[in-house]
Amino acid sequence: MAIDRRLFLLGGAGVLLLAGCSTRPERTTVEEWPTDPPEGDVTISWWAGQVASKDGGDLRRRLIAEFQKEHPNIRVRIVSAPSDTDTNRTSLTTQIAAGSPTPDVYLGDVAWPGQFAKNKLATPVNQLVGEDFFEQFPDGLRLAASVDGTYYMFPLYIDESFFLYRQDLLDKHGFQVPRSWEEVKDTAAKLVDTGDVDYGLAFQGDVYEGLTCNVTEFVADAGGSLLNDDLTAPATTSSETKRAFEFMRSLITDGAAPRATLTYQEQDTNDAFAGGRAAFLRNWSYAWGIANGPDSAVAGKVGLAARPTFDGTDEHHSTIGGWGNYINPHTQQPAAALTFAAWMSSETAQQFLTREGGVLPARSASLVSDDAKRQNRPTYDTAAGITLVPRPTSTAYYPKVSQGVYQNGNSILGGQASVDGGTRSMASAISLALTGDAL
Repeated sequence: MAIDRRLFLLGGAGVLLLAGCSTRPERTTVEEWPTDPPEGDVTISWWAGQVASKDGGDLRRRLIAEFQKEHPNIRVRIVSAPSDTDTNRTSLTTQIAAGSPTPDVYLGDVAWPGQFAKNKLATPVNQLVGEDFFEQFPDGLRLAASVDGTYYMFPLYIDESFFLYRQDLLDKHGFQVPRSWEEVKDTAAKLVDTGDVDYGLAFQGDVYEGLTCNVTEFVADAGGSLLNDDLTAPATTSSETKRAFEFMRSLITDGAAPRATLTYQEQDTNDAFAGGRAAFLRNWSYAWGIANGPDSAVAGKVGLAARPTFDGTDEHHSTIGGWGNYINPHTQQPAAALTFAAWMSSETAQQFLTREGGVLPARSASLVSDDAKRQNRPTYDTAAGITLVPRPTSTAYYPKVSQGVYQNGNSILGGQASVDGGTRSMASAISLALTGDAL
């Protein structure tokens, strides 16, 4: 899949010097790190949230088992990360900035390299594995994982958002699969009126990163963006952005989405859809496995498509998601940490993820095996027709930029702020964040 290179340029860099103390190995720069796997028995910790399997389960322990087939002397202890991305990031930054040697490796968001590089929270890994290691990944993902050409993340998987729908209910009432947001709104209201579902569309509207993803997509659907082309100033007072927020707000006020949307994160929307309470769902690729999993009330009754768009436009958008492994610069087991983090991006691990995962492998699409193509995995085919739009992660101040989006965005959706007033406040928050002065 093609990703526009210019959209992934990340700002901020710096040479990372590793803090030393009497309890750590004698090394002061990354050049001195061992690059060969350790010979003796070693235990490392891996901070990671769940990695979705194709049936909606958790793939972490199975990935570790595959790794240990090649490296039986390296034991990996899972440290379960918070499910909320913002809480996850805050917990990690606090711990690593304080000099903690654990976790040795942590699974982090594709949006983190800019901030983590600037604040020396991740190890630069280019020279540890060689420049050609990263040539196996799509250009856009390579740029997202690096800062000024220096890589800080081993990509594990990418993700895109999709539109899930109750095919059985559409068939029952003679409705077509909605192709535009206007059709979604109309059909959702009709399905709620039938009494077959409590909610129309479930999407993520809580005060957190997931709302920024949704806003990014709806604004792209309307033909706009959150920042200007060179990412130096907000563009949230544009007519396109206002159109997006007017529509998102109307989903709630007109009853197409529940007011509970204002508190929904990914798991809440999965619960609503897989529990049979919602007709439509916007969520990441792993939601397909959950909706068709053994605990789902709607298994076998679900269809999947690209996110709809507004009437009069043809492109179907998704913000790019994805996670990769970072190495703690203070780890006391650098060889084992590097071996594990790099293996997770290897062809072996990526093939396993292709066969068994509920997410899209980070390596190029050509890696997808014939076996995976024969499975009922519509996310692979649908992803090819989606236009990816990134969040404005190209700045070390992105967390504060995003905060300005989701805090004000939630207020707009909830009616505490008007569209005009809320987007102006959003622009002010983003402007302050871009100066580096936001608290």
